[in-house]
Amino acid sequence: MKNNLFLFTTLLIISISLLSCKQKGCQPFYEYDEIEWYNFKRNLDSIPPDLENNKFLVDVFQGQTFLKIKDVDKLVNLSNNDFNKSTISTLKNDKLNKLFCFDENQSINGFMTACIPFYNDILVFKKENKIVGIAKICFKCEQSTFTESDINTDVFGAKDEFKKLKNILYSK
Repeated sequence: MKNNLFLFTTLLIISISLLSCKQKGCQPFYEYDEIEWYNFKRNLDSIPPDLENNKFLVDVFQGQTFLKIKDVDKLVNLSNNDFNKSTISTLKNDKLNKLFCFDENQSINGFMTACIPFYNDILVFKKENKIVGIAKICFKCEQSTFTESDINTDVFGAKDEFKKLKNILYSK
């Protein structure tokens, strides 16, 4: 009887230890089934003179809009003249899922750029046609902002993720 109790206690302690050491893996920024992609038709690094008076576009490029999911009603203001709009093929979701997640088991050093971001690309994450998040991307500065994610998105880009994302988005 004592041996059985000892064996049971030992197995219980080992099981608890193994479970507590189990890695959580990659926690997604958003649970989504579709991504809409808006990208500015001109590759710009600064506001051109012909757009200086367009406060809405200036706010988009400088990151002052799409700060909250409720701002998505402003997406209709991204005109077809200025932005391409497309839906990213779901065939790319596996690759994108590896980028848009936080892995607490990987050590990531912080980074900074001296560049002022100019957000030419906007990703709108949807789940069952409901918008669950928005990402604004500046590939030149390698900076991004993500709206209303419960997961730490600050480390996005630390492992060549901007290059990988650009390759995924711009490949056919």
